[in-house]
Amino acid sequence: MSTRSLARVITGHGIIPRTRWLERLLTMFDVRRTRIDLARLTDAQLNDIGLTRADVEQELARAAWDVPAGWRRR
Repeated sequence: MSTRSLARVITGHGIIPRTRWLERLLTMFDVRRTRIDLARLTDAQLNDIGLTRADVEQELARAAWDVPAGWRRR
């Protein structure tokens, strides 16, 4: 299986659809990774995108499953 086809399966856009629980689990991992990346930004970078270090700390304190409703597929 090529890397591209494997990515399509993992992301749910391939021949094997992801089950609802797997979709949620992968979303939680993505959210956690994104929040960690956000924490690694410098204060100047955060300022560029309109955030403060306090905003980041508040985001990091949220649970991995606490995401905007638009991020959850139905």
